[in-house]
Amino acid sequence: MAHPRLYLDEDIPRAVAVGLRRRGFAATTTVETGRAGAGDEEQLRYAAARGLCLFTFNRGHFARLHGELLARGEHHRGIVVSRQARPGAVVRALSRFLAARSVDDLADRLIWLVVDSER
Repeated sequence: MAHPRLYLDEDIPRAVAVGLRRRGFAATTTVETGRAGAGDEEQLRYAAARGLCLFTFNRGHFARLHGELLARGEHHRGIVVSRQARPGAVVRALSRFLAARSVDDLADRLIWLVVDSER
């Protein structure tokens, strides 16, 4: 099973990408791709065009964009949103999530990831 590859929005600390890579998951950031400062819709289109699932803390904007894109008949490779938490907690939650999903599981879906920040 091919696990989803992540594109981390610019509000996600680089440490999350590093932690995911150490666990064997593909993750890239807006800064690494030279796309820092691009708008939310542009970021989502970039991710979709490259088959990447977008991860963000920007829940409201991306929930709205998800609905707008689907209403227009457009597609994306998934959007995962969560509240802000420490990088280690985010890496643990994303690792568990990604390990149980295939690329096709996330297509055109908006997923709310629960991050346990107590550990």
